[in-house]
Amino acid sequence: MAPKGTVYKRCGCKDPDTGKPLNGRCPGLAGRKHGTWTIDVHIDTTAKAGRRLKRGGYQTKTKGEAALDTIRDLIKLAADDDRSRRRIGDLIFTATKRGGALPTPTEIRRRLGVGAELAAPSTTVAEWLNEWFAGRLDLKRSTKNGYRHTIDKFLIPLLGDLPRDKLTVEHIVGMFDRIGEWNEEIVAARKEGRSYDLPDDVRQRKRFVGIATQHRILATLSSAYSDAVLRPGMLDWNPAKAVRLPPEKRDPRRVWGPEQVGQFIRATATDRLGLLYRIVLLRGLRRGEVCGLRWQDLDSDDGGAKIVQTILEIRGEIVADTPKSDAGERWVAFDAETVELIRGLRRARRRERFAAGQNWQEHDLMFCQEDGAPLRPSQVSASFQQHAALAGLPVITLHEGRHTAATLALESSLDIKIVSDQLGHSSTTITQNLYTHVRKVIHKEAAAQVVRILSGASTSAPASES
Repeated sequence: MAPKGTVYKRCGCKDPDTGKPLNGRCPGLAGRKHGTWTIDVHIDTTAKAGRRLKRGGYQTKTKGEAALDTIRDLIKLAADDDRSRRRIGDLIFTATKRGGALPTPTEIRRRLGVGAELAAPSTTVAEWLNEWFAGRLDLKRSTKNGYRHTIDKFLIPLLGDLPRDKLTVEHIVGMFDRIGEWNEEIVAARKEGRSYDLPDDVRQRKRFVGIATQHRILATLSSAYSDAVLRPGMLDWNPAKAVRLPPEKRDPRRVWGPEQVGQFIRATATDRLGLLYRIVLLRGLRRGEVCGLRWQDLDSDDGGAKIVQTILEIRGEIVADTPKSDAGERWVAFDAETVELIRGLRRARRRERFAAGQNWQEHDLMFCQEDGAPLRPSQVSASFQQHAALAGLPVITLHEGRHTAATLALESSLDIKIVSDQLGHSSTTITQNLYTHVRKVIHKEAAAQVVRILSGASTSAPASES
């Protein structure tokens, strides 16, 4: 049912005795040019009891009535869909909050996917996303956790009511428009010191949605729709592939130089995790990979280890999984000093196991707690940064320690294919894109080397002719 609402005239005049606004009691309102017209209407919103919308500044009663008629027409777009009607109410409030114009019917359809096309009995976007997710048995637990969060917190609340086969580019763009509105509201509310007003946001923790997260949202939707296109007779095309978001901006990598790496390794040589940090800084293992190293994976003859397990922390739970990708399963070589330190660590672990007796948890882990239990990766990272601060070094993250290893390897002129294999990247392209700054340094050094060679040649005596 469309709201009724009223239109009335008011002004800013005040009672000369009390100083209070006269509102509708001002005698001057009888004049045609005194005061402006205001609309007052109660509309349904996602707030439980709905909200009262009061918007003024209309120069004539006719213009005020026209605005009220427009609001009624916009709300009628929802037909009998209660949720869509409330979402339209939210959009009207947001659009007109600071004197903005009412949204058009086209904008309502684009933003919220409502109108005549909503009535078609079809599998909804929400139903398809849940069906698709249930069928993705190939996903790692950490990836599934990320997909589930994206689906539940963004895609279903903002697109879920639409018929699967009616989803358009405009609907998807409208979703990102709404996310952009959330971001603007979060920034404004923080500046003004007030609570957030975020229509349709079901997240418990209201955070700014960065461009990297937006790319993941689009990638999840695109993956689900690409699979739908592959099913005979389901869909003809994937609208998500036609949406273009601003590019992700990568922050400059913070890395240590060779002297700083050496300083940190010396400072943590006697620490329980000192060898773990050494392996990350010299060989570039991921945090989960180094926490998941097992004694059975060591190759004592060749001085290296197979990377076949990773320890993850998912919603506070520690789980073991396979590496991030097929390329993540690899063999990594260790230097002679590291191999000797590993032998000493094995002797220490045997002593700990004997001392723990029946309390020992057998996981065959090189790096573990004193009872053999897996390390908590987040605590390993926190400890790394604490040691960096104590050593008087710039505090970087453990993942930036991995970047440090890659940077040192590339600056040592190692072949990029070898470095890519060492890091577990699926292609050298990933390595090249991540370490563009290092390649520039190498190319500059190569250019300088050519000049030095030419300079040396120019100072040599010319060959004599016979």
